[in-house]
Amino acid sequence: MHLKIMRCIIAAAFCAAAIGGQSPGPAEKYGSSYGHGYYLFLAGTPDGCEDCYVPLLLTRKSMEELQDSPTADDCVLITTYERDSIWHYQGLLRIAQSEINGTERKLRILSKTYRYQEIGATEVLRLLQNPLGKIPISRTYVPSRFPPAPELQRLIADFRGLR
Repeated sequence: MHLKIMRCIIAAAFCAAAIGGQSPGPAEKYGSSYGHGYYLFLAGTPDGCEDCYVPLLLTRKSMEELQDSPTADDCVLITTYERDSIWHYQGLLRIAQSEINGTERKLRILSKTYRYQEIGATEVLRLLQNPLGKIPISRTYVPSRFPPAPELQRLIADFRGLR
């Protein structure tokens, strides 16, 4: 019995040390807050119901600022279903200025070209706060190919500050 208690005490000590250690918090890990949301509409011919799954891109800078920036920026990519619900939380996608055509309002990512349209914080919050939406759909597990993005609660806090 004493051995079990000793193990619990040691485990608790390790947890306390980890919490108070040098591990970066969410704000430090992901940098500044996200403040721009863009729906991406397929510019080419859709394959099947491909245009039902509308990507949502959350960025720290506006597309214009990203296009003028010499460094790429990590953006959050979320796939929505009919802009009603979150179908898949993809993760972080690095966007470079070479992928943005500001005059045509187009973005080339994932081997496809999209037209981008900025949406307001209220629309972004509607999706983040109600990820299941109103349209009932089946959601299957799809592993992400991208690095993990900030948690939804962090993104909600970022966009709440903009309203």
